[in-house]
Amino acid sequence: MVLLNFAPGIRRRHFAAYLVAVLISSGYAGSIAVMQPGLLHLMGIPAEEQGSLTGMLAATQEVILIALLGFVGAVSDKVGRKAVYVFGFLATSLGFYLYPRSDSILELFAYRSIIAVGTAAMLGMMVTVVADYCTNDTRGKANGLQGFVATIGAAIPMVFAFLPRVFVASGQAEIQAQYSTFAVAAALGVIGAIVAFAGLAPGSTQPAPTGRDSLMRVLVDGMHAAKDRGVALSYGAAFISRGDLAVTGAFLNLWLIQYGATQLGLSLSESMAQLIGPAIGAVLLGALAGSLVMGFVADRITKAAAVTVASGLAALVYMSMFLVDDPSAGWVKGLLFVMGVAEIGAFVSSQALVGQQAEPHHRGTVIGFFGVAGAVGILVATTGGGVVFDAIGPSAPFVIFGALNLVVFLWGLVVYRSIRIPDWAAAS
Repeated sequence: MVLLNFAPGIRRRHFAAYLVAVLISSGYAGSIAVMQPGLLHLMGIPAEEQGSLTGMLAATQEVILIALLGFVGAVSDKVGRKAVYVFGFLATSLGFYLYPRSDSILELFAYRSIIAVGTAAMLGMMVTVVADYCTNDTRGKANGLQGFVATIGAAIPMVFAFLPRVFVASGQAEIQAQYSTFAVAAALGVIGAIVAFAGLAPGSTQPAPTGRDSLMRVLVDGMHAAKDRGVALSYGAAFISRGDLAVTGAFLNLWLIQYGATQLGLSLSESMAQLIGPAIGAVLLGALAGSLVMGFVADRITKAAAVTVASGLAALVYMSMFLVDDPSAGWVKGLLFVMGVAEIGAFVSSQALVGQQAEPHHRGTVIGFFGVAGAVGILVATTGGGVVFDAIGPSAPFVIFGALNLVVFLWGLVVYRSIRIPDWAAAS
């Protein structure tokens, strides 16, 4: 943090509290996907219905995110980031506490919706607060450090995956072990709320909208912000970078499990240990390295140029997956490492760009729409990617998103020289 320059009124302790909030927020992001399968089994949902139900629950959450992220950002411009972040943690905590107590599919959707509302608030503030807290000359490094911590937080769901076994070994019944595991997850949200309430800066570092600016006016101004070439490019990069992450998370594991079973004769547990573990490790190591490297690069060159470079690298590595016949081959680990660098690099650089270009009065709203673009990317990647995975082949989702990255790369080449740093960013 000695390498960061903070906005007026922001201290290191505020940024340290923010990083703890990031760790918890990012840990929540993948937790429900890890914890839900066991719960569906214990609820007596037939195995042949669990896949479609899982997809519908995930789609419901993404639709709510798309609907709310812009609104959440606008609210934060009116009432402050801290209040929205605390609300996000508490709502998510409540949803996790209630989830295992579902007695019907309808209740699952209701409690998943509560989680989605909290997630929208958390994710919106996770990107907005870092834009507020640092000056533009170190914005890239701040976003890189955020990406580094978020990548570490992505390992938290694996802890939840092991907790039911621990609780059962201590004498609890299977259903009680589920209650206990979800209660631990709920407690994590309470901790996050306490950290955000006590540790984040007491007020916004940015000028508040005037009292005459209604919430609808703020939302309209946020949509109009896309007229700025830099904001528009950041929206495109958010769509593609979040889609990249979704493709890797959803289809790399599936590809490896299928290959292990059909070509190597491995059981599910053997595939997870021998194939998925090393593959995920390679991607995570790449993401850890890429978050810091791209954060540094984004401060040395322009933010728009950094988005262009990251998108070009992502295009190259994702389209290269077409050459993979054996996903368990040793050389593929190197490709996956570069994939981790590319996907986190695109996201870090696009966050830095939108933070630079967003007008301070409506920064929360603009970054909310940035989040909407990312959520749409996830929805497209998980739904459309599944179709082409089955219809064409396991490399198809990667190749298609590689081509989309190429579009953003070419877009960046055309516009990056014309994107100017706004006066409010140049002055900070």
